[in-house]
Amino acid sequence: MNRRQFTKFSRRLTRVLGEGGITRLGRTTGFTHRLREVTPHRMAIALLTSLSCYSTKTLADILRVFNALADRSVQYKPFHTQLAKPAFPTFTWQLFEHLLQHLVVRVLAPVPGHALRGFDAILLQDGTSFAVVDALRDTFPGRFTKISPAAVELHATMSLFHDQAIRVHLTPDAAGERQFLPAPGDLRRKLLLADRGYMDVAYCRRVHHAGGSFIVRFQTKINPVVVRALVGGRERPSWGGRTLDTLRARLRGRSGDLLVRWKKTDPPFRLLLLWNRRRKEHLALVTNLPSDAFTLAAVRDLYRLRWQIELLFKEWKSYANLHAFRTANPSIAEGRIWASLAAALLKRFVAHVTELVVRDVDISTRNAAMAFRYKATDLFKAVLQAHRVTHRFRDLVRYLADNAQRAHPNRDRTKGRLATGLRPIRLSVSGAYLLKN
Repeated sequence: MNRRQFTKFSRRLTRVLGEGGITRLGRTTGFTHRLREVTPHRMAIALLTSLSCYSTKTLADILRVFNALADRSVQYKPFHTQLAKPAFPTFTWQLFEHLLQHLVVRVLAPVPGHALRGFDAILLQDGTSFAVVDALRDTFPGRFTKISPAAVELHATMSLFHDQAIRVHLTPDAAGERQFLPAPGDLRRKLLLADRGYMDVAYCRRVHHAGGSFIVRFQTKINPVVVRALVGGRERPSWGGRTLDTLRARLRGRSGDLLVRWKKTDPPFRLLLLWNRRRKEHLALVTNLPSDAFTLAAVRDLYRLRWQIELLFKEWKSYANLHAFRTANPSIAEGRIWASLAAALLKRFVAHVTELVVRDVDISTRNAAMAFRYKATDLFKAVLQAHRVTHRFRDLVRYLADNAQRAHPNRDRTKGRLATGLRPIRLSVSGAYLLKN
């Protein structure tokens, strides 16, 4: 283990989860005015413990963890009163943002000489939704009113280099998705991957003019004008100036790399039509990546990286209790969602630290999320008592190093996310620098 770097991470974790900072969050958000039994620090650590280590379905589950950790005997009614405060979701949202600001570390980088070295970041955009109790239909109306009258959606932007969500918005499920895309001006020297729910030619145009890059899946029914066409390795000069609809029959069964425009004044974008033999249909990807640096196959493989955000959502729901909670109180429901996200973020941070500081270990964040609970309760107790935090953190990291490794690391380098030119960042045993967020 790289002890020097581990110590830096341990100090960071101790500072972020320390009583002083979290108490300030409680005061500035209006969640706490006077420190009594249910202090902001005890509440935060109890929430993180309950949601990361146990199956949590009711408020009583959190209360039991709170009393066990803090060695208190708080009753249900006063505990409920604290969580029912309108400031509770603001407090847990700020807790999540607090962790997001300090516990996100870079874990992947392109190999030297790869075209991806030209990007400061690769961002994945998507959303995930789930139902909440029907009594919350006025606060969180769902899209499918007969099946789920009340539902929420989390709109997330994930950094592939950091393997972590870096921005999350919580809305009713009925809200639109595109408004939560990153601002085009923020995408300079960055690559955005998004599915067809975000197809928007005007947005792509603004990203292009801002110096950003994108790969966005579009519906196949689009009908731009073809400027140039490359099909089957051959250029098709006669296709220039024709609309896509007039060429569909000739493209059937084949993949094509087309240069297209929607308007005469638009910059031309590449439209990649990838033929799926099993489904007998095309997958349409629109990008402004140059064809000399990114072939059709390379763009296809890069777009597959978008699956990483789906895996993140699965971890949130499976291992951080991100699901419907038995409460009709909107403050409790929303506050618990932000607390679940904070718990999930903390789990990934520990998994990333393990891979960074332990030599020759490839960590699965899913396996780490499952194994986390067996040693994490000792860490949370140490944090609450401000005693032997580094020792307990070291125990957890060593445990994950032994019990959360990837099952097939060599295969992942040839078929997984690393096949696109990315490699894990290793902090050497001596003299390694701590990567900035």
